[in-house]
Amino acid sequence: MAGYYIITRIMRRQKYITGSNWIVKKYLALIGGAITAIILGLALMYGSSNSTQVTQESVQEAAPITEEQENTLVVKMIILSSRPGCETTGCYMPSTITVDAGTTITWINEDRGLHTVTTGYYDTPDGMIESGHVSPEDKFSFTFDTPGQFHYYCRLHPWMEGTVIVN
Repeated sequence: MAGYYIITRIMRRQKYITGSNWIVKKYLALIGGAITAIILGLALMYGSSNSTQVTQESVQEAAPITEEQENTLVVKMIILSSRPGCETTGCYMPSTITVDAGTTITWINEDRGLHTVTTGYYDTPDGMIESGHVSPEDKFSFTFDTPGQFHYYCRLHPWMEGTVIVN
């Protein structure tokens, strides 16, 4: 409504609005609301892109790999994966990963919502891996010792799926 107030003040100074010209006032109220919505939308859009940049910078500044981490690979639960649509590009990155037996995979939740890592399929989890809820910025790790192909998904967001292939 701030936009409406500013526009009506300007218009009154120029004597476009009189006390009985209510149609113009309603039109200006709509314009003011639209301007406010656009400003809020831009603020939200630029605010979320800054948080993504911080995440990318923190990944680039990671500490050197230690011997314990040498057999560890990372799978990321990407930002906005808690919303449908990521299944075309991958909700887990990478969505398919091939490792040798004895390798540990660490899933990192870079999204703002809770996620899980559960092996099997949504209708039939197999019980091999059940991470429980992984909070934003938390991690879950599992060491794959048995060769095979293991499908996994998020119990909270069934469109999130991935595969681990163990040689």
